[in-house]
Amino acid sequence: MVNIGRFLSTGKFDLQHTIAVTGANAKKPHYYNVVLGANLKELVESQVSEPNTRIISGNVLTGDQIPADGFLGYFHQQVTMIPEGNEPKFLLTEGWLAPGFDKFSVSHAYPTWLTGNKKFDLDTNQNGEERAFVVTGQYEKVFPFDIYPVQLVKSIITNDIDRMEKLGIYEVAPEDFALCEYVCTSKIDVQHIVREGLDQLKKEV
Repeated sequence: MVNIGRFLSTGKFDLQHTIAVTGANAKKPHYYNVVLGANLKELVESQVSEPNTRIISGNVLTGDQIPADGFLGYFHQQVTMIPEGNEPKFLLTEGWLAPGFDKFSVSHAYPTWLTGNKKFDLDTNQNGEERAFVVTGQYEKVFPFDIYPVQLVKSIITNDIDRMEKLGIYEVAPEDFALCEYVCTSKIDVQHIVREGLDQLKKEV
């Protein structure tokens, strides 16, 4: 929007773009002025603090994973660097048999929720694989709209167009389900499912 305003006021299209470099594995979170679609190799090399790091163009919920010499997404104003989370975890010390005093959990599965405002360096490990899609009430706690998110997602999975429309699919975008995907006990790729549902409706129209 800023670039559009500059173009309308000056008649010139400004390719300059201010982005924020963030994340637990960024040496020094900082703002940078770059060109739209810039190659991020030099920026990543100067900022990444650990070799086993995931580079994300955008934020952790809706951004795109890119290689260390990748390019900034056109609509992205942020580059995020977080631990990759692909290292094996021992059952008794770090896995599901561990007490979990240093693990974050939305569902209070670990006792760390008793510690108050403790900060965590979260990685990309989803701590499990896809499971049965059950109603847990977690989606409703983080979903921004007054509709039934679980029922809507299930109607998309079953390709029930009439039910999708009644449940409000025209009011949402995939990004609206980013937090639902984050808290999902079933490890469902919710944003991808919603995108497929919207694409299916577009074909039907």
